Amino acid sequence: MPPPPPPSTRGPERFDAPVEAPVRASWPQALGAGLALLFLVVGVPVLLWTLTGAPPFPDGFPGRDELTQPLSIDALFAVLRAVVWLAWLQFTVCTVVEVVSIVRGGGLPKPVPLSGPAQALARALVGTVLIGSSLFATSAAATADAPDTGSSGQGVVATSVQGPTAAEVRGAVDQSVTGGAAQQKAPDRVQVPGVPSSMTDVIDHRVVVVQPPDGHYHDNLWDIAERHLGDGRRWQEIYELNKGRTQPDGQELVIGRLIQPGWVLIVPDDAVDAPRVQAAPTQSQAMQDRASRADREAAGADGAADVKDAGGAQDQVQADDGSGVAGFVGGGLVAAMLAGLLLLERRRRRGPSPTDADLEAEVELRAGADHDRVERLDRALRSLSAHCRSERVPLPQVYAATVDDAVIGLRIAPPVASAPAPWAAVDEGATWRLDRQSDLPEGTGHAPYPGLVCFGRDDSGADVLVDLEAVGGVLALSGSHSVAREVVSAIAVQLATVPWADAQVVHGFDLSTHLAPVAGDVLRPVTDLDAFVAEWTDAGPGRPAQEVLGGRLGRRPGVQPQYLLLGSVPDDDSRAAVGALGAGGTRGVGVVSAVAVPGSRWRVHVDDTGRLTIPLLDIDVQAVRLTDTVAASLAELFARVRSEAAPASGERPPVPDPPRPGADTEWRLAEVSVGVLGSVVVRAGGRIDPSRLELATEIVAFLALQPAPVHPSVVGASVWPRGVTPEVRDATIERVREWLGTIDGVHALGQNSDGRLFLSDQVSVDWHALCTLLQRSRDTNPDDERDLLRRALRLVRGGPLEGRPGRRYSWLPRTRIEHQSADMVVDAAHRLAVLSFDDDPDGAAAACRSGLRLAPESQVLWRDLLTAESRNPDGPGTAGAVDEMMSGLHVLGVPLDAETEALVVELLPGSDAPAAGASA
Repeated sequence: MPPPPPPSTRGPERFDAPVEAPVRASWPQALGAGLALLFLVVGVPVLLWTLTGAPPFPDGFPGRDELTQPLSIDALFAVLRAVVWLAWLQFTVCTVVEVVSIVRGGGLPKPVPLSGPAQALARALVGTVLIGSSLFATSAAATADAPDTGSSGQGVVATSVQGPTAAEVRGAVDQSVTGGAAQQKAPDRVQVPGVPSSMTDVIDHRVVVVQPPDGHYHDNLWDIAERHLGDGRRWQEIYELNKGRTQPDGQELVIGRLIQPGWVLIVPDDAVDAPRVQAAPTQSQAMQDRASRADREAAGADGAADVKDAGGAQDQVQADDGSGVAGFVGGGLVAAMLAGLLLLERRRRRGPSPTDADLEAEVELRAGADHDRVERLDRALRSLSAHCRSERVPLPQVYAATVDDAVIGLRIAPPVASAPAPWAAVDEGATWRLDRQSDLPEGTGHAPYPGLVCFGRDDSGADVLVDLEAVGGVLALSGSHSVAREVVSAIAVQLATVPWADAQVVHGFDLSTHLAPVAGDVLRPVTDLDAFVAEWTDAGPGRPAQEVLGGRLGRRPGVQPQYLLLGSVPDDDSRAAVGALGAGGTRGVGVVSAVAVPGSRWRVHVDDTGRLTIPLLDIDVQAVRLTDTVAASLAELFARVRSEAAPASGERPPVPDPPRPGADTEWRLAEVSVGVLGSVVVRAGGRIDPSRLELATEIVAFLALQPAPVHPSVVGASVWPRGVTPEVRDATIERVREWLGTIDGVHALGQNSDGRLFLSDQVSVDWHALCTLLQRSRDTNPDDERDLLRRALRLVRGGPLEGRPGRRYSWLPRTRIEHQSADMVVDAAHRLAVLSFDDDPDGAAAACRSGLRLAPESQVLWRDLLTAESRNPDGPGTAGAVDEMMSGLHVLGVPLDAETEALVVELLPGSDAPAAGASA
């Protein structure tokens, strides 16, 4: 590897050489630097004046004769000299301001009026002098302490270690059958991406990892301080915390040398986006923590106040490393799968109103969910399947996959050197890569790898998945049995919820009883393991395969893949029977055991801290786990969602009181307005950096949906569920206030005497207008009611906050707007359709379509639409409406109700309507 590229030369903010300096500029050092700079900006001009004898300043005002005389060379030079001296005076003022700021240690000073470029130059000059003074003061000592590397002018040469190819994996499989799993010592700390397991001096500290070079730019202490501390001049603090520490490549932070990619630097505790390294709990401590997590959060553990407002928003401060969110289900992919299943179940039926506990569980799910990775992986796999089917070529034999925010990687054995575009084959075809920016071809196929499940997340932040069908036998876990059971439980839930599987059956033995309510009918409990294994051996769905990582591209038509998940195995005879399931290397089946099984093909080791390794595949991750406590919470949530709400006895759903009255005309014409009935829309008079717009929009939407003012800590805990410093939170809120601006001299984002935040009454919100119009429609005559309902439905552009970023708005369930808006809009559209059937069928159809924009799964509105179209001679007709309904419900995965099927048969006699309960 060549030496790192040269540092950038854009001024002191690009100093690559870490130098020894006190944490803040001392008085002697800062005053010395200030005197030197003052001599530069004042003493030098005075000296030149003395030497030349020419006074730089005019001695009086010019007279009329001087102003009207012809312009001479002397006059021109006099004007230029005056301009130069005025610029020099401005620079002098800026320099003094910067020196005073350094001495006081107060951060960046306020800008000098009309002096932007001059002050920036002065700041660069001050930084250069300070860093230079530190360099001269300590270079001799640093040189004496520096190790002899043999070549002081050379950069450090880094080497990369490449993992085994798929061919090497296949060759090692037979050895793994008889070889025992390596017993590993539990690490002393919780794993953090990029931090080696052997590095223990970072425990209880926040850390950042030095980034690799980007072109001619090399990461440096100044930029790290700017990114994580908000002030590049705090690089000295980072240096003081890291001098003398041994880095992963064996070097130390030494004066005059570059910091190297991959180095782990300790940063001050107020750093932003820098994870804190936690000591690894013992097994008993981990169990106690999981059992008492809910109690500790309710009691406000770690000094966090449990702040609630009238709207029910709760200030839930998460642990520094985000374990409160990620630990809920153990991984972003699993959380996204469960959140997607929750949405699907809600579409299929109208359950009772969620409890507060249900809402908090859903908030946890959404905060930890990584929908983007799930959707990208599903689309990529199905697109690959469609391509191979259309080109009549076999699918690659995938045994593992990785997915991060930028790339999807498929590990293939045997290697295939030729990959279809936009996939790229690397490592001689052992890996196929798909970049995020790649355009996939249109069309999707069947699910080619339904046994692909996430085992955990590696140190680089990538999720690592393994195809259970590629094992060709039993995959057995060793190490901590309690953690292994949690891993197997997470795998069972994944197999029941993965979107890249069409239909499959999961059998579970000795797993948590809470898993069945979560996974639904897909997960089938096994009570007699020996009988089940005997029956499965005789009539299993598998087919022979030639090698451990090959085969499985074809299945018997109509045969679903089946998987067996074991929390334990009763005795030696049962172990032998389970081990024989993979003796023939079958496909279409997968077996995972939380205990060692003789003859298992792949051995997996997991320790008390959840660190999971598969040596055969060179996999080392923090495991996905699902504890009994979390499974119980999920079971209660899904049980309520899957239950049918008691039919209302003629009562219409209530309309909540908005915090302030709203009107549809005001929302369209207001200076500042917020739209949440559809995609989030914020219209404001100010400007904001486009890179900050997404976060600012979420804060405005959060405040718009609160029924009362909220404390900034509530905003921080809701919008930043993984944690945020008060400084970053307050700075962001202030930017939002400037963006929204003022209305009639009053800030649109106000703050009361208690410090709570609110949007002023002049800010118009479409949700408030909808509630106001619907309340008025409940107590008026039919004609006015129809007008109010039409105006209310015109506000509906789609579902609440439709199209929001997947990793944001996790707080939304607490507002209950999703449940309330669906009830209210469906009721309003249905009521308007009933009032319009006889004299305005076209208006009735328009009302139904408006409601379906927000609640496309509502078969009440679909039935109203069919009725309206059957009476509307100018519409698409009943048959067209039926096709539209069937297509829409099919996309949502919603089965047809018996009432809807009966109406279709009545309106279209002889039509082939699907049976009730069948998927549309």
